[in-house]
Formats: sequence, structure tokens, C-alpha cells
Amino acid sequence: MKYVKDRLKEVFENTVDTGIKYEGSVESPEYYSLFCKAAAKDQLHKLMGNNLCMFNCSYDNSDSVMIIFSIPINSQESGAKNVAERVMEVIGGVEECFVTLDHVKSEEVKEDKFVYVTAIKKIK
Repeated sequence: MKYVKDRLKEVFENTVDTGIKYEGSVESPEYYSLFCKAAAKDQLHKLMGNNLCMFNCSYDNSDSVMIIFSIPINSQESGAKNVAERVMEVIGGVEECFVTLDHVKSEEVKEDKFVYVTAIKKIK
């Protein structure tokens, strides 16, 4: 888990310094377009077997970083239980790294065949 924490911190710090700015709604992001934008800017990362991207944003009138994981829904795996375990693993890793988060949400987008985990951390 140390590698996960170190990698999350590294990507977070790089995002704060030189990351892509997200101006849209943090409550209903366009996940697919965000991942495309991150890939185009070489800001798409792989962590815990999932894709990860981060964006600078504003949350509750504070400078923040939006952290998004995409967890593939693979119908050949053991279904919802496996996906739920992977969501909890991602959330646990992010919480262990950042201790306090200002917003956490998971959302299944069946058309994309992914569960997206979004966390927001205010920049102190």
C-alpha cells in the first residue's frame, strides 16, 4: 500500500502544480470526456489496476483537486460483490493517503461499463 500512497501523493502534487483545470460540475462530471482529456494531456495514470486522473477544480469556493478512478465492470468476474470490493479498496487507499477528504462518491455508468469513484480534496 506504500506504493499506492506515494503514487497518489505524487500525482496529487503534480496536479496542484501543473494539472488540468476542470471548470464543470463536480456533482455530475462527464467522466468519459475527462478521461479522454487526461489521456490527451498525458495525465492518465494506472493505479491498483484502475485508470486514475486528477484535475484542479473549485469545491465549496476553495481550490481543490478532483481525483477520479475508473473501475471496469467485467461481466466475467463475480459481479457486483467484486466491483464493490474494488470500490472500497480504492476509497480505502485514497483515505489512507489523504486522511480527510471533502467529498467522495461512486457512480456506475452502465453505458461506459465502469464504476467511477470521485474524491475531492481541498488544497490547504
